[in-house]
Amino acid sequence: MSTTPKLRVGIAGAVRGGGFIAGLREESDRAELVAVYDPIAASREAFAATNDVAVVCESFEHLLDHVDLVILASPQQHHTPQAIAALARDIHVLSEVPAAVSLDQATALVAAVRRSNAQYMMSENYGYIRENLIVREMVREGALGDLYYGEGEYLHEMKSWHTTPAGDPTWRHFWQVGRDGITYPTHSLGPLLQWFDDRVISVSCVGTGRHTDPEHELQDTTILLARTAKGRLLRLRFDLLSNRPELYAYYSVQGTGGAYEAARTVNSEAVVYLNGRSPEGVWEPLAKYADLYMPHRYKLGGSADTHWGSDAWPIRDFIESIVTGTRPEIDVYAALDMTLPGLLSEYSIAQNGAWVHVPNPRFFTAGIGVDPSRESPLA
Repeated sequence: MSTTPKLRVGIAGAVRGGGFIAGLREESDRAELVAVYDPIAASREAFAATNDVAVVCESFEHLLDHVDLVILASPQQHHTPQAIAALARDIHVLSEVPAAVSLDQATALVAAVRRSNAQYMMSENYGYIRENLIVREMVREGALGDLYYGEGEYLHEMKSWHTTPAGDPTWRHFWQVGRDGITYPTHSLGPLLQWFDDRVISVSCVGTGRHTDPEHELQDTTILLARTAKGRLLRLRFDLLSNRPELYAYYSVQGTGGAYEAARTVNSEAVVYLNGRSPEGVWEPLAKYADLYMPHRYKLGGSADTHWGSDAWPIRDFIESIVTGTRPEIDVYAALDMTLPGLLSEYSIAQNGAWVHVPNPRFFTAGIGVDPSRESPLA
């Protein structure tokens, strides 16, 4: 029997933090949820009571006093500052998405990770959706040939989320619809970058104008075109305001060996075409290939959580990387590869779709953001 102490886990953010409970229960032999922090007293008390959490904290610093690993389920503007505070104390960080809300935050986050003895991972759960895991394995085994085009869409009407019942603005009012561009990019972009094994180097972003809720800075629909380091083309569509049912997990990829199309509505199914294997000119259900391509590790668990069974896996994989001393699935560089194109889209859309360079976070240098001899954020 192992005598290794369990990782003491704390959650910052009672509302979004619930999504990690299923994964932590699956890892009860290696980790234990011991503390919670939320700035709203009623929220943290209710979370603690529901999830049998012993320590209820009135501040983030108090939370850090009790944990080895902190899950940042806080509003997105707090992810980087809280991660930096935890990493400075060599506390492992699993951060909700996106990783940062500005280039300054992004460079500071990289510096903090480099200084720390702790691990950092971003919890982009959409890569763990069952269909996306199957496609990822198909790509890795060459079933779709060489990929050269991909699409991701996040269409999620959230007007009721932008204000409280009393009419006061929530954090989303500024950070998600108070800016213009792809302000929440990682759900659409993350799985694509994992499949393509690539990073975005330039973006062009345009919008439809403001029609539904014209008081917001965000345009109703924004479209991002992205060029990658390997010369591929990606397209993202982002919409938080249009009057429509949600469609926030749509993807499409095209390769030399075939193509994949996610389900577009609740009445359709994910399909794939494998050149030379599928009947000529006929789409096949992706489910036909699930047993062959679904990674064995992810066939187990995940049934009790949300987002199509994906929520349990980021914390489970992160605990595995901590215990084994291996690189996290989405380390700080991969996290910023998924985050930075959204930040730079704001520069592009302000310039009527001008192509804007996306810096490589691997070349970030403390104090100046990026090494000017290697990269320039707006070159």
